[in-house]
Amino acid sequence: MPIKADLIWGVLFGLRVRLVLLVACGLIPLSILVLTQLGRQRDDVLAEAHEGIRAVARQAAVRQAEVLGQVRGLLEVLSAIPTLREFQAGACDEMLGQIRDHYPGVTSIWFATPDGRVPCSDQPSGHNLSMAERDYFQRALAGGEFVVSDYLIGRVSRRPVLATALAFRGPDGPIAGIAMAAVDIDWLHRMAERTVGGTGLSLVLIDGKGTLLAEVPPGPAPVGQPAGGNPLVAAMLGTAEGRFETVDDSGVQRLYAHVPLPGTNARLAVGLERATVLARVDRQRVVSLVTLVLATVASLIAAIVAGEVLIVRRLDRLREVAARLGRGDLSVRAHVPPEAELRELAVAFNDMADSIERREKSHRDSEARFRDMAEVSSDWFWETGPDNRFTYISKGIALTGAGPEMFIGASREELRAAEVDPTELPGWETYAADIAARRPIRDFTYRIVAPDGSVRHLASSGKPVFDDAGVFVGYRGVGRDVTGEVEAELEMRRARAAAESANLAKSQFLAIMSHELRTPMTGVLGTMDLLADTGLTDEQNQWLGIMRGSAETLMTVLNDILDFSKIEAGQLHFEEVDFKLSSVTHEVASLFARLTEGKRLEFAVVSDDLERRNLDDVRGDPVRLRQVLWNLVGNAVKFTQHGRIGIRVTVADPGAEVLRVMFEVSDTGIGIGEEQREHLFEPFSQADASTTRRFGGTGLGLAICKRLVEGMGGAIGVTSVPDVGSTFWFTVRLGRATSRDPASRDTAPPAEEVPVTATPRRVLLAEDNDLNRLLVTTMLRRMGHDVMAVENGLRVIEEIGRGVHDIVIMDLHMPMMTGEEAALRVRAMEVPWRDLPLVALTADAMPPRSERIQAIGFDACLTKPVDWRQLGEIIARLTSARDGEDGAGQGSGAEVESTAGW
Repeated sequence: MPIKADLIWGVLFGLRVRLVLLVACGLIPLSILVLTQLGRQRDDVLAEAHEGIRAVARQAAVRQAEVLGQVRGLLEVLSAIPTLREFQAGACDEMLGQIRDHYPGVTSIWFATPDGRVPCSDQPSGHNLSMAERDYFQRALAGGEFVVSDYLIGRVSRRPVLATALAFRGPDGPIAGIAMAAVDIDWLHRMAERTVGGTGLSLVLIDGKGTLLAEVPPGPAPVGQPAGGNPLVAAMLGTAEGRFETVDDSGVQRLYAHVPLPGTNARLAVGLERATVLARVDRQRVVSLVTLVLATVASLIAAIVAGEVLIVRRLDRLREVAARLGRGDLSVRAHVPPEAELRELAVAFNDMADSIERREKSHRDSEARFRDMAEVSSDWFWETGPDNRFTYISKGIALTGAGPEMFIGASREELRAAEVDPTELPGWETYAADIAARRPIRDFTYRIVAPDGSVRHLASSGKPVFDDAGVFVGYRGVGRDVTGEVEAELEMRRARAAAESANLAKSQFLAIMSHELRTPMTGVLGTMDLLADTGLTDEQNQWLGIMRGSAETLMTVLNDILDFSKIEAGQLHFEEVDFKLSSVTHEVASLFARLTEGKRLEFAVVSDDLERRNLDDVRGDPVRLRQVLWNLVGNAVKFTQHGRIGIRVTVADPGAEVLRVMFEVSDTGIGIGEEQREHLFEPFSQADASTTRRFGGTGLGLAICKRLVEGMGGAIGVTSVPDVGSTFWFTVRLGRATSRDPASRDTAPPAEEVPVTATPRRVLLAEDNDLNRLLVTTMLRRMGHDVMAVENGLRVIEEIGRGVHDIVIMDLHMPMMTGEEAALRVRAMEVPWRDLPLVALTADAMPPRSERIQAIGFDACLTKPVDWRQLGEIIARLTSARDGEDGAGQGSGAEVESTAGW
């Protein structure tokens, strides 16, 4: 029934009937000329009004272009000022504030660095901003040209502003910064005050998204809010420039003309009340109506015929064209009649048809482009439905050996390999959570079994898709085959595991080598110590000295290898103690000067007046520093037969809290060629084979020095001229001493004589090697101790139960029961036996071994070959502590490790 009523209403009040009524009411034979003139006058007035408001709108567009041109000129001038170009703090802020006050309409000026920081701003809050993410900043940075942003609504003022940006370059060419200024729309308000006041004009400014930026006079719609539902805004967004009529928010019919504002996506519409435009014409029409009524009857037939021929039939033809266009005939176009109104309608209709055809062609091109890319890409595109089953997948999936038919209608859970790797479970859990929460999928990797039986690893990324009503319709994304990457990663893991296994084997080998070499060396060096006290002749002492030198050389080689192994394993630690630089350098120089008294060598130490400049007292590791100097000076002595050896110490930054100290060791020796210098600091490397044959050495000394120096935050290098000499240099970072009178730590080799204890003790010794057991027993008795010697740990447990002992010294590697097992058994005994001091003798110098020995319950640890003085000091300290003589707690776990011969 409502549809039938509409049809009846349309027939009764259709266009034909309306034309007849219009002519009947307005035309009489005597008044046709007058009424036609009135109609034309009405159209002319409307057209003139449209042109007038269009001129006002274009004037506003020109004015904005002028404002932007002025701002661009301002930024070009400012970017040439050195104070601003160089971002001079404080001065540039003050200058920008003064300049801004002289430019009405410019609300803010600021300069930014290429990374987005704002060092210069006319407002203090500007320094807290970051421009890096701003679109206009990025466009200026990328193009190097003057850039204007879209209109932005101020966060505080709620007023629209334009942000402008101009990149300027440094002297060498690259962009050095971005000059920016914000411009408000006060120029529009000033123009409105001059133009709109008293004329009935209105101004409306929107951006490209339909957001209301300004309205004069103000309307009910809030500034800064989208106004897409407003007919005026919708019409402005429909075309770039044009004119139209519509009803404003106040219900007033207005004529509008709108133009785009140059440099932005904003549009300005100027409106005028229709009633104001037609007021005078309407008054004339009212006067003429009486006359027109008299002519209506006579003109009725003529009106019907004229309306049918001139209007209705042409509209019918236009309606037919519209129907064909709706049926998909995009080539059809309307005939353009000569009449202005119908001509504009036909032209607008044809423009619409052209736009639809272009969009349709663009859509087809886009589909073809996507289809071509999907077919040739090594990646593939996919879509899933609400049930997460594939509804589309591109042909790129064929590169995995599986066709689209394998995926369509299946979910990833159904496609994955039957046996899920435990390492994949977290990925599947994350995927399931993302699907349930409708979150994007990012690089989700899963395995499938291709038709040929091969396992492929696929990675997918996608995002959820919703329809216009917000209903979830599935996922859309891309995928790629990452099988090669996954297999490469697995291979790398296997290689890493193999390398770690090899490194463990190396560490085990070094531990065995350390034990097998240090154990007999204890007997060799200890026997020589005993032999030295037997009243030898001068010739015998000379031969004994040669033997000791050879043994110490062997120990040096062994310790070099172990030192390097510690460095490689990351087990070498650095101390932090106070010491004097001058003590280290003079000690090394004086020791070598005494050792080379037979050579014609001059030693010189230049310390750059460190004491007077308060640079001598430092904090670091003097032992490792002395080790590096000892090695470099030792090399200089080895390769220099006569001449001069110098040690120079300088501080590069004396005012800093952490000092960068440089050491230089120069000599007048044989020198090193350029080719040999390239590999000098590599392990097991020397200048050449002849050097090894002539001077000996392992080739590890300089490699160890390099690692030690780098561990102290420095670097090492050499300059050399063959047959002239060499200068080895290295730098380290040392803190300033915390104590007022630091002293260099004493690491000089211990005296060779056997110490004599002040208090004889009852010592239980366990050593399976007969020679070493005899040697240690002899040395302990020479110290004045009463010694009970056994050959294994089981005997230690038995003897502790039988007798009274002050201290137990045990080798770790013994038959029947090791020293470690025996220590655990002792610590598990009852008081007082479990509190006996335990000292370990070991040939394994690796740090993990020493730490484990301490954890077992040993109070001290000595590394073979034994340092007899240190052994005597440990016995005195531990037994005195047990007696309560020095107040130190028993079982403190302090570790003492012998470094004799290292």
